Amino acid sequence: MTATITLRPTRRTRRTRKAVTNDTTRQRPVRIVQFGDGVFLRAFIGWMVDRMNERADFDGAIAVVKPRPGDFHPAYARQQNRYNVVFKGLSAGCPEVARSRVESIARLVNPHEDFSAFLREAENPDLACVVSNTTESGIVRSADDRATDRPAASFPGKLTQLLRRRYEAFGGDRNSGIIVMPCELIESNGATLRSIVLEHAERWYGDRSFLRWIQGANRFVDTLVDRIVSGFSEEERAIATAETGVDDELLVVAEPYHLLAIKGAAELERILPFRRAGLNAVWADDISPHRLLKIRLLNGSHTFMTMCGLSMGLENVLGCMNHATLRQGLHALHALETLPCMPLPRAQSEAYLASTLERFANPFLDHRLASISLGSIAKWRARLMPPLLDCAALRGEAPVLLSFSLAALTYRYVSCPDLRDEPSAIARFTALSGLLDSDPRRVAREVVASAGLWGDELARVPGLQELVGAQLADITSLGMGAALRKATSSARERERSRA
Repeated sequence: MTATITLRPTRRTRRTRKAVTNDTTRQRPVRIVQFGDGVFLRAFIGWMVDRMNERADFDGAIAVVKPRPGDFHPAYARQQNRYNVVFKGLSAGCPEVARSRVESIARLVNPHEDFSAFLREAENPDLACVVSNTTESGIVRSADDRATDRPAASFPGKLTQLLRRRYEAFGGDRNSGIIVMPCELIESNGATLRSIVLEHAERWYGDRSFLRWIQGANRFVDTLVDRIVSGFSEEERAIATAETGVDDELLVVAEPYHLLAIKGAAELERILPFRRAGLNAVWADDISPHRLLKIRLLNGSHTFMTMCGLSMGLENVLGCMNHATLRQGLHALHALETLPCMPLPRAQSEAYLASTLERFANPFLDHRLASISLGSIAKWRARLMPPLLDCAALRGEAPVLLSFSLAALTYRYVSCPDLRDEPSAIARFTALSGLLDSDPRRVAREVVASAGLWGDELARVPGLQELVGAQLADITSLGMGAALRKATSSARERERSRA
């Protein structure tokens, strides 16, 4: 069923100059509820909304919702929700640095402390869109969520509660529907979120008219987002303080490049005028090529570098690109395994990879591996497992370097029991920690065969358990660097024999 979305007429507020206080942000109606307060959304959606206000007469602000228990950074209150984004990169080989002051956040909402305030966001007639970035593990089904929770623990559960309140507040009026635009890096993120919300709605409320309203009045769109955000920088904070006289603890550093690809009718541009504001946004019926390139080549590279690099004492992406062993392993991973099995024209994939590696070599970004590593189990599952399966299906055997990425992940999670990730997954790895030195092959067998981690697909890949076991044994006995060099050499030798 196609959703029809019509914004209710709103009273335009008088514009004032943006520079003096945060009053301009408070005067703008909140049109976006944003689940997530991390650095990526600050440098992406927050900045985009400011740009739409300046260049496309969007006249909107953001209410930021805390998706998990905890406090907002205290600097939000001190800085009246304002912050800087510093863009640093290379243009034709020359340094390019710019700073943008962002004032798009109107208020912060913590549903874990004030559930009523959270529900009031649903009663706002100006609300047009919900955006989110709750990591790859955020869009999940939770059988433990209940309608009576204040709030539901999961993000889909909270969203269902918000939509229920909106449905009640506007009497099921189709014109009260909104756009739901998740930015999590999972396939079909909008469709997946929609299916979970509908399951919650049916199980919790049993109200067919509510289900029809969700399906008919609201638009859940699939998206693909792309921008490297390295996060907070003490150096840039000091520079900004010296230039402006204002200490900015919320400042984030990002690359100039950005892309927002949205699977949806371009008619939605009238509600969210990204392109009219000059942003690199794509409305398309099919965004799968954009997603495939980004997830497998950019995000897959990040996860591969992180799992190897942290065990090699490296701290950031630039350090990985400057490390001969890791750089050569990454190049071989894509040239020998990922690119040949991509269901896209080889030239298109190679061009995207070349631009991605150039972005990784940006000397101005301190993109920390520790930050990228958060939630690596879901990230490996989304980014590296699909090309491993595709390559194995095409060649009839487990690919060497994609398999090595699983060995490297296993080594990190078994040897570092204090990592934060999916609790059930951490428990599986922790239970194997005592076997890592004595029987790494058994560790690999149990990890590869774990349906709770990967479903049953990995267990069916010919030779994968044995290969990951041998690689894990190499990592434990030789060290990560030497084991990676050996795997890279093996992958090249296999390619020569195949030729």
